[in-house]
Amino acid sequence: MLAERLRSIVGERWIVEGKDARLFGFDAFTAYKGEPSFVVLPGSEEEVRRVVTLLYQSKTPFVFRGSGTSLSGSSVCVCGEVMVSLSRLNRVYRVEALEIEVGAGIANALVTKHAPKNAFYAPDPSSYTVCSIGGNVCHDSGGIHVPKYGPTFNSVVKLRVLHLDGAIEEVGGTSYFNGASVFIGSEGTLGCVLSATLRLFPKPEASRTVLGAFYDLKTAALAVSKIYEAGVFPAALEMMDRTSIEVVEKSEYSAGYPKCEALLLVECDGFLPQVEEEVKRVVSLFKELGAAVFVPKNSEENSRFWRGRKGAFPAMGVISPAYLTLDAVISRESLPDVLLRIREIGEKHGVVIANVFHAADGNLHPLIPYDPERFDSLKKALIASREITKVALEHGGVLSGEHGIGIEKASLLEEFYTKEELSVMKRIKREFDSHFLLNPYKLFCEKKPSAQNEVLKLLYEVE
Repeated sequence: MLAERLRSIVGERWIVEGKDARLFGFDAFTAYKGEPSFVVLPGSEEEVRRVVTLLYQSKTPFVFRGSGTSLSGSSVCVCGEVMVSLSRLNRVYRVEALEIEVGAGIANALVTKHAPKNAFYAPDPSSYTVCSIGGNVCHDSGGIHVPKYGPTFNSVVKLRVLHLDGAIEEVGGTSYFNGASVFIGSEGTLGCVLSATLRLFPKPEASRTVLGAFYDLKTAALAVSKIYEAGVFPAALEMMDRTSIEVVEKSEYSAGYPKCEALLLVECDGFLPQVEEEVKRVVSLFKELGAAVFVPKNSEENSRFWRGRKGAFPAMGVISPAYLTLDAVISRESLPDVLLRIREIGEKHGVVIANVFHAADGNLHPLIPYDPERFDSLKKALIASREITKVALEHGGVLSGEHGIGIEKASLLEEFYTKEELSVMKRIKREFDSHFLLNPYKLFCEKKPSAQNEVLKLLYEVE
């Protein structure tokens, strides 16, 4: 029996079955709850190698999981797959001046905590306190500081990867070709990331924040491009609309934001003279556009402004027990038109939509609350979310900036990629996983799941 053989590898304590396995049946994509046949939690690279080899040799479909913070459902089991959790691979292996090697299961926040005093790890998703590095790699996670420092892709030096034949290989680390790139954003469909060597950045000499409160949504969206036209290269540039501001102010993350249609939070960092000049230009621009401008008077006020932004997602709990979070990416120039279209879609379907997102790179994060006890409520949210993603594509955007495809966008790949592009990607998949056992029903699944579940029928467009 497969479970018994796995038990002999990891021990009785690290196999989860029955009702307890349901606790691993969902991630941060709250629309769908699956159920793994059982969960395996290996505690070392050797145990992972033996578990994966056994599952592959027995042609058993399985899914890798980190902290379960995926917002696209990429770490859930759709049809009773075995789940392999890498959360116990949470060690720091090596620390140097501007490099750190960590296990796949370590939390994002702990990377900077273990970095040298004057260095930091740049990618900072909203879930940074709990999300794992392995999951960040598999989704190419970004965060607030993407404009200046890039997403996970820009901070991966090399990866230690387990292939399905049991071979462990270090990929990347060369100047002419970084073989780690193929695994970044692959959502656990090509192999198992055991550890990552990550790039650290020197802490900037100075950092300053400017908040602009706009009384017109379109003007706020136009201001995003104008910041760059003014010669400012922000470390962070976030946007929140009136709905998201009101939600935050009703929550424990209240930041004392002014009442307005939208606000922009800008962070400038670097050498002090450069930062002071950039802040001056941002303040001047915001005033020209008719915005009220606020520059934090002290570190406490600065932290409060950013606490409100970082708490915007969990703050949605004050109006709804569940919500969808999208992540299509558009150009900065398209922001005014797309935001107005999103508002129209919300009105059309009678759903609330709160926009809080990474404005600098056009990474949209519309939040659509719904009642998980009412299927019609979820259905409206899912239909609205699909329309928003299609609007982004119509404006030359892409499907995902950092959340991945998962089950949320599995049926939309053909709307974005050509047949030739999908063919190339499927060929790569077959080279690593010829039986399509790794994270099936995500990305390039050969067949749709037999969708008895109403949510799956919607997601996979199954009649």
